[in-house]
Amino acid sequence: MNFFDNSLGVLQVSSKDGSAQVGRISKQWSGLVKEMFTDADNFGVVFPMDLDVKVKATTLAATFLIVS
Repeated sequence: MNFFDNSLGVLQVSSKDGSAQVGRISKQWSGLVKEMFTDADNFGVVFPMDLDVKVKATTLAATFLIVS
């Protein structure tokens, strides 16, 4: 599994050989006030429903590592 950052707050998750995109992790805009006055971040994780459970778990774990 490969991760590619396009510097727009979106991390593309691709297959092991890099031929297909299997998911996406993106930072979600939570509003001006929240962005300015808190350290909280909101992330969205998108992947197909029929994706292997291990790949889903790895994508979700990568999201937690981004935050910490």
